[in-house]
Amino acid sequence: MIYFSFIGNHDKISSSNEYGAFYNIFINYKNDISKIFVFTTPKTDRADYTEIANENIKIIKSIKKEIEITPVQIDLANPVDFDLVYPKMLDALLNIIEENNIKDDEKIINITSGTPTMSACWVLLAQSGLIKNTKLVQSFEQQYSRSGKTTREVNFDIDDFPTIKAPSALKRQLTITSRENKELKNKLVQEELDRKVPDLIGTSKAIRDVKDQIVHDINDKTHVLIIGERGTGKEVIANSIWKLYHKKNDEKLKTVDCGSFPKELIQSELFGHTKNAFTGANTEREGILSLAKDKMIFLDEIGNLSLDGQQKLLRVLSHGEIRKLGSDEVDNISIQIIAATNKNIDDPELFAQDIKDRFDEIISLPPLKNRKEDIPLLIDHFMKIYSGSNKTLSPIQIDKALYKKLINFDWPGNIRQLEKWVQKIIRRFSEGGTIKLENLPERFIDDLIDDNSDDFILPELPLLIPLDDYVEKIREKARKMSDNNMSEVDRLLNQKLGTEKQRQYRERNKKE
Repeated sequence: MIYFSFIGNHDKISSSNEYGAFYNIFINYKNDISKIFVFTTPKTDRADYTEIANENIKIIKSIKKEIEITPVQIDLANPVDFDLVYPKMLDALLNIIEENNIKDDEKIINITSGTPTMSACWVLLAQSGLIKNTKLVQSFEQQYSRSGKTTREVNFDIDDFPTIKAPSALKRQLTITSRENKELKNKLVQEELDRKVPDLIGTSKAIRDVKDQIVHDINDKTHVLIIGERGTGKEVIANSIWKLYHKKNDEKLKTVDCGSFPKELIQSELFGHTKNAFTGANTEREGILSLAKDKMIFLDEIGNLSLDGQQKLLRVLSHGEIRKLGSDEVDNISIQIIAATNKNIDDPELFAQDIKDRFDEIISLPPLKNRKEDIPLLIDHFMKIYSGSNKTLSPIQIDKALYKKLINFDWPGNIRQLEKWVQKIIRRFSEGGTIKLENLPERFIDDLIDDNSDDFILPELPLLIPLDDYVEKIREKARKMSDNNMSEVDRLLNQKLGTEKQRQYRERNKKE
């Protein structure tokens, strides 16, 4: 009997001598198996499949010395891409069968190890009749066994299963080459985006789209609005745009935090003012925008700019026109504006109605919880940065269980919160080594929620309305959500049961 199997992540032999599906199926059929063809794929960050295969082969050889085992390397750029996996598996199998003259030999195939795509391809290949005299075998853990066995032959006999013809060797190679070229082209495109926008860490589709937008849809004249929650990396985007498109005379991206000025002074700071334009304006002053002539400027949190100020900004975006406070004269300047906000750009109380339309490009940054696949890359990125500055004695590594917890966490403070948490870890474990979940003090786990809480729970300061009005708006929202159920209002506002009932009673008495 000939045994075919991929090697997957779960085939790694643990320290407690727990084995995976590849070994388990061998044990159940060891008396009948004479040859094994074990398929491995290239090493990844998660596992070295050749090493896992060799560990299993060593143990199998110790059990049955005479058995013949042949490792088969299959180069798969993407182990979950049907377009690539199926022709590669088909070509490898048919070559093995032809070269070893085992067309009519009895065969078993492990459909448990490897990716779901590989399992599906095994089924297709077996059911098509391309691999004759074959049994598909599933492996499972003892706890799921009903009869005591941990393997089961899977019957996929279907009367109307379509016939699949095996293409010639030449056609198989052409198919593989075509699909590999497509995969290579996509890879080269992504590598080029990563090269041009290196500071934006991530491989998720959302981040790839942002990189593509920066590289292909923006130039040195494009006005850009960046929208995203706090801590999502809006300033990183702005700096990436500056690095790609700034002019020769622009030595550094000028960043203006509109939230750092009192609301009554923002317009004066941005557009400038004449002498006596307002109380305290003792001299004429050039605005920040005028001083940035022929350069790029980043206006962070433009939601703090009044609606009147936003209307003046619209003139700059559309016509390059600036008018100082207190003046009727209009100056024309050439400037590229990158702006950002974490507020709702469609809120008419916060933003001028057509401000969004005046920007040439709008970049929307997703929260970190919507691109969890980027979390390991971000962790590694911050570990490299801060471990180097901390000069740890040995490299710091994060245990898989802790990694899993970090990936599953929603990170309400987004990338900024994750970055601070990594810094905290590096300060604590300055001597390096592997960090496990049980090594962490309880407050480190709590910090995943509490750290940087001001950024994602408290409202923006200064408040747009008086504090009492703000509190009342929160109560009003709770009443609407609960359909005025007072007990539910108490729950939503995290207050003692009966509080809302007593408050409304007091309010009625005041009115009477």
